[in-house]
Amino acid sequence: MKSLKIILLILTTLMISACREDRTGEYEALIAQDVWIKEQMDNLYLWRADMPADSKLNFFHEPETFFKSLLSSKCQNGKGDKYSYLETKKAKTKSIHEETTYGFDFFLFQPSQTPKQLVARVIYVLKNSPAEQAGLKRGDWISGINGNELTNSNYRLLYNGEAASIALAKADTINNMAQWTNIDTLYIEASRPMENNPFLVDTIYQYANRRIGYLMYNEFRTGPENTPSDNTYSQQMRQCFAKYQSLQITDFILDLRYNSGGYLSCAQTLASLLTSDGNMGKPFCHLTFNDLNSEKDTTYTLRADLANGYNLNLKKIYIITSDQTASASEAVINGLKPYMDIQLIGITTEGKNVASLPISTDKYPDIVLHPIVAKVSNGTDEDDYSKGLNPNYEYNEKEEATFADAIYELGDTREFLLKHTLAIITGQPKLNHTPNRKQLNLRPLRSESAKRSTLVIDR
Repeated sequence: MKSLKIILLILTTLMISACREDRTGEYEALIAQDVWIKEQMDNLYLWRADMPADSKLNFFHEPETFFKSLLSSKCQNGKGDKYSYLETKKAKTKSIHEETTYGFDFFLFQPSQTPKQLVARVIYVLKNSPAEQAGLKRGDWISGINGNELTNSNYRLLYNGEAASIALAKADTINNMAQWTNIDTLYIEASRPMENNPFLVDTIYQYANRRIGYLMYNEFRTGPENTPSDNTYSQQMRQCFAKYQSLQITDFILDLRYNSGGYLSCAQTLASLLTSDGNMGKPFCHLTFNDLNSEKDTTYTLRADLANGYNLNLKKIYIITSDQTASASEAVINGLKPYMDIQLIGITTEGKNVASLPISTDKYPDIVLHPIVAKVSNGTDEDDYSKGLNPNYEYNEKEEATFADAIYELGDTREFLLKHTLAIITGQPKLNHTPNRKQLNLRPLRSESAKRSTLVIDR
């Protein structure tokens, strides 16, 4: 890189002039990691043309700061690149972690009357996890950790760590303001490695002459190791659909409300299982790379061999969505739109119509680059969903979670989003909120996971 050589030449001249000593090697070592990052981005980054000139970059910045300085501010309808990121061993952006976890996820809220304090509402708990063993349940309110109230500076301690104490709370409304009272303290064991099986709920409901399949699928993971060569969960996915097929389901609900992405291979398999025989061989999605990598442009098809004969052969399916529904989830929805009636129930999805590629090197083992490298479109070249995919039926679970009422377990037919979806399928009248429910004055905070998880291209 010519400009980098110029930078080193200038540094060398300054060092020799000031100290009469050539320290070029020392300074080359100081900037080597950032130079490697820049080289990878120069080659693969989708918006490489928008990166600043080398002369405007500070190659002495820490890698994460330097990486951020490279990102486009013009892409995604002028909003800039909010999806590329550099991962370090310190990064924590999800409740369910790859390394260790307490084993629960949550919505985060900010009470209007105490804006410095936060409260978290548990949305699911993994089986046999430290959280389940401590007695934590979906719907619990968390107001503090380790004797301190929950705030912006400490809520990430809920992700993983040492043994901890968690304060549970209840809320009442007085003069339309929420009043929080701590009601219990749970002691949770240290976080530990756990298999994060993405098939959270898998069941079938019988309504008169209708047999309705339901699958809550939380991440496009390949298997327990989540590596490109692992196909454990693809096999499990086929087993789920073999059951739906053998029981001759008439309708199907796919719950992607907490699914913010993952491997393209898993998305391709799921799409192939959801579609009908007549669509096999048709384009599922197309990846378009930058001008230096146009030979990598690839079309992925709906494949009968991936479905192994267990595809649903339904003309219509129902998909539950939220603002955490992103990337690979959106690719499945967009990829099937030309061929099926896709009914979305929930709120508008994240709007991530791009794919990333993890880049690492043994030379710098503590970092992994996750740059956006390709645009994602479907078989009819539709890719304009950067503002999200809008629901056919709008129901907001986060808004529902601001009520003081108990919330039902996932898979329970009384659970908010599932209840409304079943009502749509079975032709029941639109369900309304019951009167006199206590709604707490809370502002939902944006989930971080949908921005960090992307459609990962298998290497």
